[in-house]
Amino acid sequence: MQTFSRLTRGLSIATLTVAISYAHAAPTELTQFGAEIAASKDGLIPAYTGGIKDIPSGFKADSGKWVNPFASEQPILEITAQNYQQYSDKMNAGAIELFKRYPNYRMNVYPTHRSASFPDWYLKNSEQNSETATLEKNGLSVVGAFGGKPFPVPKSGLEALWDWEMRYGGTAQSNRTKIWLVDSSGTPILVSQIKADQYYPYYDTSHEVEFKKKGGAAIWYQIYNDYAAPARMIGATSLFWMPMDMADHDEETWEYNPGQRRVRVAPDLAYDTPEPSYSGAITMDDIFLFFGKMDRWNAKLVGKKEMYIPYNDYKQTYEIPSSKILTPHFVNPDYGRWELHRVWVVELTLKPGARHVYSKKVLYMDEDGGGGMMDAYDQSGKLYRTGFETTVPAYDYKIPYSLPNWFYDFQSGVYIFGNHASESPGVFFNVKFNESYFTPEHMQTSGIR
Repeated sequence: MQTFSRLTRGLSIATLTVAISYAHAAPTELTQFGAEIAASKDGLIPAYTGGIKDIPSGFKADSGKWVNPFASEQPILEITAQNYQQYSDKMNAGAIELFKRYPNYRMNVYPTHRSASFPDWYLKNSEQNSETATLEKNGLSVVGAFGGKPFPVPKSGLEALWDWEMRYGGTAQSNRTKIWLVDSSGTPILVSQIKADQYYPYYDTSHEVEFKKKGGAAIWYQIYNDYAAPARMIGATSLFWMPMDMADHDEETWEYNPGQRRVRVAPDLAYDTPEPSYSGAITMDDIFLFFGKMDRWNAKLVGKKEMYIPYNDYKQTYEIPSSKILTPHFVNPDYGRWELHRVWVVELTLKPGARHVYSKKVLYMDEDGGGGMMDAYDQSGKLYRTGFETTVPAYDYKIPYSLPNWFYDFQSGVYIFGNHASESPGVFFNVKFNESYFTPEHMQTSGIR
């Protein structure tokens, strides 16, 4: 495996300081996407060796679901309400709150596998971005990046946040999943079933020249949501465009309402607007733990930390029906998988005069490009919500797929379990879309009347 030699030669002294103090490793020991190659001192986090290389037996290509490569493993640690304080230094505030509230909450910790992998062109572009990518316009515009991690060794909170927003999910994908809400009494409710089609022009190497010519006006990500449930939402669609330059170009959003039979611009689908497909139980910028414009936040790169995060949840994602997962108060611990990983920690604090239901948000982001966690605090500084996004790599495509997520609202007592694929067709990569697919005109012509 190639190390990040070109990156280290091009680093400034300031960047070298960041790499050493946050990553606890010499810069020559980094992968091309900026993660530490070495194992942790105690060996619980293994060295990075390129992710999953062997396809498990029984896997069917393009089935929409992935076989668990670690099905035979057993937990190496069980964390309970009786012993969680011994391990609280490796947990986020949300996990600690769950142990405090619910005596039967549990975390099954498994051996750590750094299973994420990437195509060669992604690694090459990430290395190139380390020499050319910069942030402009108060950190709201990415310049000089394409087709890889924008900032393999982030020097600031905003660089790390852009890395998170733009993390690799393939060039195009189509997800057929369900989102559930479990109310405070423990009753599960199907709040939406979505066909989410996604296209990443930033990662489409066949359009690299065209993309770069557009500069800040380039759209790096597009998502088209088509609702199949519940009944009141059937036929409704939404469309999002995310620009590389969020200073001079707003994210663009549209909605199609079958009752009104028209497409309308929906600029309110941003920031702390309640997210409709999650029944309003999270904000729009809670999607993917953070999503959208960053202009209302001050972002501080706190550093890197070893933490227990959900990882390699193949069983929960693709095998177990929702009836077994959606237990009262929290996701059934029997089917969850937690592993010890190194994460980047970014603290977001609301800028003076800016409006949001949260005053602070802390993000924990897997150094290898997978999922992570978030803690969100209300205006009084009290923990409001916590969220988890697991990592289930699509090993045949070398994509560290990280869409399945769940959120706990500590004020209302409800929780959301999102993007569950076991009872749906699943997830499909390298899907081909025509050029007009991600447009308002397509929404109008394809909407149910």
